[in-house]
Amino acid sequence: MVELKIEVNQDLRVLAYHELEALVELIGGSLELVSDLPNLVVNYDGNIDTLRNVLCRAALIKRVWVIDREKEHKLLELDRSRYRVLRRGREGGSVTIDLRIARLLINLARVREGSLFLDPFIGTGMIAHEALMVGARVVGIDINYKPLYSIHDTYIDLINSDFTLSPVRNETIDSIATDPPYNRLSIIDKDIEALYREFANEAYRVLRIGGYIAFSHPTYINALDWFMSLGFELVGGGLQYVHGGLSRLIYVFKKFN
Repeated sequence: MVELKIEVNQDLRVLAYHELEALVELIGGSLELVSDLPNLVVNYDGNIDTLRNVLCRAALIKRVWVIDREKEHKLLELDRSRYRVLRRGREGGSVTIDLRIARLLINLARVREGSLFLDPFIGTGMIAHEALMVGARVVGIDINYKPLYSIHDTYIDLINSDFTLSPVRNETIDSIATDPPYNRLSIIDKDIEALYREFANEAYRVLRIGGYIAFSHPTYINALDWFMSLGFELVGGGLQYVHGGLSRLIYVFKKFN
């Protein structure tokens, strides 16, 4: 058992702890929270070198120290500059998600190297490319064909379809991460709550037992009950402040049966 102090993005501290939980789960370790102010302090049980390696893919973790008899030894310092390059904005008529949040969703969904990953609302492909970067096999679906033209990576299998009518087989997907549409730029001609209910049903159909789904949505949409009523179990979540007029919830569910 090793005690660690972890510096994270303070605006997303709760989500940073869930990201840490997810990454530790990927390597078969275990975690116990000791304190979360101002930094995370945790007890970690597992291989420290393996932990160092997996933390290199983190979105919200900046520095890690090992605490040994009240002395601190730096274990890891991460270069987060790539996450300052692209913030949420518009590209070709579509809304692009903050790159930092795209990687966070991938980690929360426990995307593994060689696993089959799905983004059912792929848009310009930012989340999907983060899945590629950790070694997943990626499938992307979008009803709007226009943003699909901007995705030039031949390693992503693209489907121009309504997700609820997609050809994906039952229980074949290992993990799902996405940023569903919810604003006036969306071309989907459905009530937004109906869209999220159908999203929950279809995600449950295609996700294998033991698989994870991570997604974001605005606070005025109540998606929690729809997912839990299907048999998903909530394993994490938190609030992301976007701007004065928008805050988003990020949920992480696991399919147990």
